[in-house]
Amino acid sequence: MGESTAGGAVLVPTTVRRVATEDQARQLAHRLQRPDRAWPVVVISTPAGRDTPFVDPGRVLDEVSGLAEVVVIPTGDISWEFSRHMPEGTQVYGGASRVYGTGLDWVHVPQRSPLHFAYTAADGTRLQERLVRDALAGALHAGLVGAAEPAPGTRGTRGRVLGVLGSRALVQTDDDGQVTIAEELTLPGVPLGRLLAPGMPVSGVLDRAGRVLDVRGMLPDAGRLRQVVRLTYRVGQVVLGRVEAVDDAAVTIALAPWVVVRVHRSEVTGNDLDLLGDLFTVGEVVTARMVPAPLEGVGLRLDDVDEGEAPVPAIALLDGGPPWLEPPPVTATEEEPADLHGPDGVSAMPAPEAVGVGPPVPTPRAVAAMLAGASPAPAPAGPPSTRGGGKAARHLSLALDAERAKVTALERDLLEVRLAHRQGEVELEGLRAYVAELQERIARRDQHVEQKKTELRKARTEAATLRRRLGELGGVDDGDERLFLDPEEQFRFEVGATWAHTIRAAEKPHLPLGGYTLGPRFLASLDEVEGVKRDRVVWTVVHVVTGNARNVNGLELHHLRTGAGGDDPVRVRDGDGAVCYRVSLQVNTPSARRLHFWKVPGGTYELSRVVVHDDTEP
Repeated sequence: MGESTAGGAVLVPTTVRRVATEDQARQLAHRLQRPDRAWPVVVISTPAGRDTPFVDPGRVLDEVSGLAEVVVIPTGDISWEFSRHMPEGTQVYGGASRVYGTGLDWVHVPQRSPLHFAYTAADGTRLQERLVRDALAGALHAGLVGAAEPAPGTRGTRGRVLGVLGSRALVQTDDDGQVTIAEELTLPGVPLGRLLAPGMPVSGVLDRAGRVLDVRGMLPDAGRLRQVVRLTYRVGQVVLGRVEAVDDAAVTIALAPWVVVRVHRSEVTGNDLDLLGDLFTVGEVVTARMVPAPLEGVGLRLDDVDEGEAPVPAIALLDGGPPWLEPPPVTATEEEPADLHGPDGVSAMPAPEAVGVGPPVPTPRAVAAMLAGASPAPAPAGPPSTRGGGKAARHLSLALDAERAKVTALERDLLEVRLAHRQGEVELEGLRAYVAELQERIARRDQHVEQKKTELRKARTEAATLRRRLGELGGVDDGDERLFLDPEEQFRFEVGATWAHTIRAAEKPHLPLGGYTLGPRFLASLDEVEGVKRDRVVWTVVHVVTGNARNVNGLELHHLRTGAGGDDPVRVRDGDGAVCYRVSLQVNTPSARRLHFWKVPGGTYELSRVVVHDDTEP
């Protein structure tokens, strides 16, 4: 079982190895603990009383051939000998399986070589995929895949994706062959279906067995993804992000792999009593608004996104690929998970044998006795007649009676052992069913908790929105500081200050403040129309006069027409030919507020009025 190489290339065993002796078990234990071991090893043990494991080792080998070794070890004296020579917490026996990666990290931290259990054939099918994933990750760590240049026995390969199924993608190569792409050999934490799409071209390096295509050479790095995010998303847009971490002070959102933004609680919720851990779940997809950030950075807010604002599509991580995130689904209210506990909070397990009137309740011991085929022990035979016998016959009869009594006692003891063994098996099956029940209950509870977190966060957001709108009903606070006596000078100052804080430094040369005038009714409408904050109007004006309104999806920029139909003529002002436009100050609210403005020939703007939705006059 030693390591083998050919011309410097590692030759991973391509057949399932079976440990048949205690000496081979010791050799396996010593080889696994060699720091220079060149490939990961999958060790699968058989359950007690079975000659074969529930996991099909051949199916595992089909997936990892040339990248990992597969070994089967029987439970019994051989597995105990193996365990005696392995570090504590790293053994395998009794139907369990694990992957031992290269190096010795797993010796000091056994969790890096997770132990997996299979109690049934169905468990074995599920466990197979976990072992394959662990083995491929170990092969990646060992450098057996992912070389920058094709290694001996490998070649560059191109093709197109035929389809994606779970964690595997099928590729039709240019030479009419078929290979697979493994999710483990792509971007960590990104499902393969959110990276690849049918029909898109791919290129990479085949493994030595010619089955797995490593495409990491075509994957973007952190710098490239950061650049794509900055070029794709604009300030003011609502975007999708994935929750990477949550603590008391902030939530960390990923706009792309390795492109993360730490959003402080003041930009998430205005309620000091909110616990961010109650509002977010790691891995959840959320919506956020892009805001300016210093030093060409990326900033986000989550507290001013209205429920009805549709986010822009997430970026694709590869050309021709799908958006890497999907909008969060609309969650429907579900019933509480069924309570599987008894009245005292204890799981409702089978009750012990009841005492009272009625048919007897089968107990584990009774069931074990029936399954073992037990029958009442024969009664001791009576002493034979001594008539016609002599003294020797009586001695022989007494000796025979003693031996019969011993046999009867031994048979009774054997029956007790069989009953105890079968009872233990029945209880073990019950415990396995109980563990499966607990795992299912925990999964349902986790899903329920995640759903409730999402509902709680939405409720908090809606409450904050309602509080904000309630405050807006009073118009601008009388206590707001005014730096200019003239209302127009004050408004122009606010527009300039908002432009300076909203538009990033790198974008200012491309988004300068354009020339604009205030129409005769604009300032009066700003004061008269209630229900919208002044700073929202100013922020919208900044995007209008910089020409950026068309890039902000929430503003819904469109022409103001002479009628309600989409084919009605656009409103054009007599005299100078200015065209009237309309943008949304609010969405999905009763009598949502709008801003009307004229675009004057020559590139300047005239702000006309702040109106409610049903007011269609310029």
